[in-house]
Amino acid sequence: MAITHCITHQIHPDESGAPVLRLRASELAVDEPLETLAADLKWAYLSRINREHGRFSDESLQCGLGHWLEQLAGERQDFVGFSEQLAQQLLQLLLEQGGELRGHLILFMEQQYEQQAVYLFVVNQRIANRINERQEVEPVLTLDFGASMMALKVDLTQWRDGEGGAYLSMSPSRSKGMAELLQQLVGFSAGVDKAAATRDFLERIETFSQKLPEEQVNDFRSQVVGYCVEQDLQDAPVAISGLSQALDGVDAAAFSSYLADHLPEGGGPLLLDRRSLQRYVKFAGRERDLAISFSSHQLNKRVHYQAETDTLSITGLPKMLRSQLLGHVEE
Repeated sequence: MAITHCITHQIHPDESGAPVLRLRASELAVDEPLETLAADLKWAYLSRINREHGRFSDESLQCGLGHWLEQLAGERQDFVGFSEQLAQQLLQLLLEQGGELRGHLILFMEQQYEQQAVYLFVVNQRIANRINERQEVEPVLTLDFGASMMALKVDLTQWRDGEGGAYLSMSPSRSKGMAELLQQLVGFSAGVDKAAATRDFLERIETFSQKLPEEQVNDFRSQVVGYCVEQDLQDAPVAISGLSQALDGVDAAAFSSYLADHLPEGGGPLLLDRRSLQRYVKFAGRERDLAISFSSHQLNKRVHYQAETDTLSITGLPKMLRSQLLGHVEE
């Protein structure tokens, strides 16, 4: 990862509780701690399943984030000025909505070969404890990468090249009253229904799998899901050609042609839902005192579900579980 620009601005409540903006006047030097922080932020963001994908609204392209990015790309605005516009807009939204934020707006731009992207994070601070050099416990402020964090990625290369598609991806805060803040800040529009796209995709995968020898089907499904999940963890769409080449034991040309003919996207890149993909190969559920998971191919084989009685039956328990149960019965 090559960071070319980075800056932070702070937002904190004043004595009355109203948000106040503290601007940084210059970019941060790119050093090892900064690169580590950027990598941690990206990983926290890409690990989230609730990322949404879309484009800029017309309003944003005229006077919001989309417009400011165009000015930045056209060198009519520098990175510091661009970040200040965004910080001021965030402050205005907080004032209008009565939102509370004690943290930082972090912006950085990265260049990876021909690909260029801008990342935006709004990160709260939280109190943690540490043991100091005097062996005493003392509170410290740290960045919270949890549910309160807001994050946005703009694929500048895809956007500028006019490739279409969803060049924005974002993950809103799950804090009370803050869910819509990021969407309003960036002018997010035309969201992609990843769950519906994934249902269509997996239906075609399942149909194609029936053409394969039975002993190959489970491996084929796992390969498909593994590749697609890896793409999602990079915030990258699934290209049918790339998936076809990644599968062992499958005729790549036949598979690619089949999907191109049967998917609504017509063979174009697909943005898929990671949760739906994982459920395709594994069923799992958890309550306070009960956790169950099993591979989907075991359904109607070793595992049977009766919907009328809401009962799950398992034939042939794992050895470790059987040993524990027998020991308990003998006692």
